[in-house]
Amino acid sequence: MSSEKQPCTYQQTRFHRFHGYNLSLHDQDTVAHREMSFANAIVFSERSLSPGEVFLIEIESSENGWSGHIRLGLTQLDPDALQRSGHLLPQCAIPDMVSNKTMGESWICALTKHQAWYDANYLTNYFRLDGNHVFTSRGTFPTSILKSSRDDKMDILPTDVGSRVGVLYLPCGQNMAVMHFIINGEFVVPLSRTIPYNDGPIRAVIDVYGATKRVRVIQVYNVNSLQSACRETILKNIEAASVSKLPLPNALKEYLLYKT
Repeated sequence: MSSEKQPCTYQQTRFHRFHGYNLSLHDQDTVAHREMSFANAIVFSERSLSPGEVFLIEIESSENGWSGHIRLGLTQLDPDALQRSGHLLPQCAIPDMVSNKTMGESWICALTKHQAWYDANYLTNYFRLDGNHVFTSRGTFPTSILKSSRDDKMDILPTDVGSRVGVLYLPCGQNMAVMHFIINGEFVVPLSRTIPYNDGPIRAVIDVYGATKRVRVIQVYNVNSLQSACRETILKNIEAASVSKLPLPNALKEYLLYKT
């Protein structure tokens, strides 16, 4: 047995294999491609998201001749249960998944060419913007990964090929959370504000709709350091409010709360 230490890595973020019948998955389930028509291309994140965890995608291709663009958001639908029961996904995420709550709640918005922006400066136990880095409940990553990789990124519209769109939710009260979009590194005005995040696991949901043809998952969380892995394990087992009571030096307590 080798004594060489192996790096601690995150599981790759993927799409769930239960999806709309016009959709196909590629590159180890990290790319979703609509094969035909304009709809029946709903897909979920492979697993549920933690509070503050960013699910980020990039638009890889578009198709002329259709109106509307990608729709995305959050859902408490369980794709595994839907698949076992033989359910077919609806044709469109909006209005079908939003209005039909018999299978679970969904909070979904249509991406448009122009969004309402605001200057976010979050500091929570789950998500913190700090200069060139973003600290979240799942790990830390550079803010640059949220921005388009295109050379003309200053002129890119949210619906353009190369645009990067992230979705996350942040608790704002007892069993209530707010859904946020981050588009090419900029925050969109908060969307749904009444998500009962303790009622069930929450996944990202994407409808590769209309002019949007193909999207790719961007791997935000690649490598986890031992230090950050220990922090995340601790915070999964105790409430953040209890960190101050731990028999640890103040410097470690501040690290656990993403203050350093």
